[in-house]
Amino acid sequence: IMTYYLTPDNMGTYNLIIITASMLTSLFFLNLADGPLIFFVQEKSKERIRDMYNTVTNSSLVLFMLFSLIFSILIFYLGKEYKYLFFVLPVIFSSIFYKLTSYLFAVFQKTTELVRNTILKDALVTILTILLVIIGLSYYGLIYAIIIGNIVAGIHIYRLIQRELPFRIFIDRKVLVQFLKVSLPLLPVFLFSWTIQSSDSYILAYYKNKETVGKYSIVYGLTNVILIVTYALNLFWYPVSARLWIESREKYRKIFCLMFTAFAIILMIAVIFFELNSKIIMNLFVRNIQYHDAYCIMGIIAFSFSMQVLITLLTAPLYSNKNTIAIFLSYLAGSLLNTVLNFLLIPSAGLLGAATSTGISYLVVVTCMSYLNYKIAQFPFIDRRLPYSIGGFILTWIGIVFLREYLGQYQIIFVNIPLFITIGLFLYFCILKKEEREYLHKRYREFNFKKVLSWGR
Repeated sequence: IMTYYLTPDNMGTYNLIIITASMLTSLFFLNLADGPLIFFVQEKSKERIRDMYNTVTNSSLVLFMLFSLIFSILIFYLGKEYKYLFFVLPVIFSSIFYKLTSYLFAVFQKTTELVRNTILKDALVTILTILLVIIGLSYYGLIYAIIIGNIVAGIHIYRLIQRELPFRIFIDRKVLVQFLKVSLPLLPVFLFSWTIQSSDSYILAYYKNKETVGKYSIVYGLTNVILIVTYALNLFWYPVSARLWIESREKYRKIFCLMFTAFAIILMIAVIFFELNSKIIMNLFVRNIQYHDAYCIMGIIAFSFSMQVLITLLTAPLYSNKNTIAIFLSYLAGSLLNTVLNFLLIPSAGLLGAATSTGISYLVVVTCMSYLNYKIAQFPFIDRRLPYSIGGFILTWIGIVFLREYLGQYQIIFVNIPLFITIGLFLYFCILKKEEREYLHKRYREFNFKKVLSWGR
């Protein structure tokens, strides 16, 4: 629907607004919700938690007003050409408002409530987006939908927590200083993460045009379904990691080793799927043919999102061990490389250059974090089976890139069947251990038994 009603130029403008807002959101409240998470997890006193929460909330609102004033002056200075960036401020406010009302649900693992509210918020944003775009509001409709969705969802969540966490105008200076000591060192991490993921849109707009940015954002939109895994992990992963790191580190390591291997293999299969079916996905979901030539970067962007999922996993042990400098250095390496590659590749290669730069940079972050988990956190986690899987993945990906260009759409559909059957058999007989196969058999039998019982009723 969006691609039917919006041109690449409009989509590019919308993308520039959103990525600017995503860059500045953490700065506008100095990461006060995410950084001090570990203090909330480990605090037992309800009264103390209330003081901490109100300190975060009030400090965030004061900081937002201060940085909004500075940002407004800057936009006035830049001139009318950049007036669309004024939409950044309400987007940031709505994001911070929703964050301040919802983040404690994740901290204290109220997962059911958080999932329910997330679904309601996203459903509201989706419906509003469709309606506002169809009636002709163009990219303004997309912005309005996000702002309204965040604020309505934030109000709804606060109604659920206001008895336990009543709002009052209060800032505990000692708590604020303690929180800033954790949140400020992590702030550059968010900036570096943004640099890797989004700065290429600005460089594409400068060297190419906003239409190219629009095409780039559509491929992002189609492949970021992979980040569903990250969203799910954010609901519980960091609080659980922080707790297990203290209570039972060896148990946590075994769980982590299994999770990392499983996620890595699943993500590699997802990248292969997107690479092979990129033309079909573009033709099926993107109605405006002006976007279709961007299919060639879909596999690389899928790989970038897969690396983000692994980074979410890898950050937790370092964060739990309070190795924030290690996280900082990993993102620093990736962002510096990304900046250099963007200016080297985008002027000549355009979309392909931007995608390649992003993919390589995220791979560097994963590599650095893996090394630092071993070196600093003393946390070995690489399963011996993983290198063989990676080797098979690389060869398969290269083969698909060359094969895809010689196949028609119907031929690609038929190639999927033998390819993924072969991958499944390889994983089952060559990668899974005997006890893992037996575990899967047991779960399958239990599932069938439950189905028979339900039919009997």
